[in-house]
Amino acid sequence: MSCKCGALVKAIDAYLQKADGDLGEALQDAGFISSADTVAAISELEERIAEALKDQTGRVLGAVERAEDLQDFAKGLWPKFKQDDGLGRTLNDIFFEEFSAYVPGLITGYITKIDPELVVAAITKRTTAWIKDWSAELADIMKLNSHTEIESILVAGLEKGQGVAEFARSILDSGIRDEYYKARRVALTEVLTAHSVAQQEALIQSPAVEEKAWAHTGEHKNKPRENHVAMNGKRAPKDKPFTLKGADGGTYFPMFPRDTELPAGERINCHCIHQGIASEEVLGLPLEERKKLQQAAIDADDGEWEKELDAKNRAKAGIG
Repeated sequence: MSCKCGALVKAIDAYLQKADGDLGEALQDAGFISSADTVAAISELEERIAEALKDQTGRVLGAVERAEDLQDFAKGLWPKFKQDDGLGRTLNDIFFEEFSAYVPGLITGYITKIDPELVVAAITKRTTAWIKDWSAELADIMKLNSHTEIESILVAGLEKGQGVAEFARSILDSGIRDEYYKARRVALTEVLTAHSVAQQEALIQSPAVEEKAWAHTGEHKNKPRENHVAMNGKRAPKDKPFTLKGADGGTYFPMFPRDTELPAGERINCHCIHQGIASEEVLGLPLEERKKLQQAAIDADDGEWEKELDAKNRAKAGIG
């Protein structure tokens, strides 16, 4: 495997800072398909997330203005705001709509990159469930993080004896309420995660692929994660996870880079990719035979997914 990835980290850093940089070209050189559409998808998701966060900030400030003093806000209005905050529902809808619209096209692009004659007639239950479940989980994480950030400003304000006007100014002045930068980082990570999910789905459906390989896309001068550098070229069966030694000393088993099973420290700002190792012998089989193998792979993965889901549900219910 080879990867022209030297410019990717620089282009991503430039994009995060809204400076000049050809992110689309860098993504294409790194092995991501539909690079122009990818940049457009990142921008659209960023805008929608930022608007949701700005709306939340406005509602928080409105609640602050209604408070007699900061103690009144902390004891009464803030707990009620957290309970009624619709940010999670809004973000859930945004992520579900964006992933649902974007992932199927990516799967088609990645599978035809391996086998130009194959088309995507169905998507596995695993990937369909990922779109639904990760949309909800990511929304909840962002909502909780936002509440935690505001509470840290609130605690500091109470300790300093601030009034409501000073507290409101502290919210506006704090770097953690930079909605667009935060939205940009999330949008970039999650759109690239959608690529990984789509790539994995394409590998599962491709009868010519038996193995996958991890490719690191950074350079040493960019201070990359050393554990991700060590993963470069590591292979695994396409339906099995990689083994990743975490920076925290733990061992993780991601199916692909940015797997949502990984902790945030291994996902955020990860620009690695994974690619399938295709068999020319299988690619030489008649198209109808390859289609049968493709459907058999979908059916097998659906069966495994249902077993895994049943095991998780039994574990949650305390059933051995």
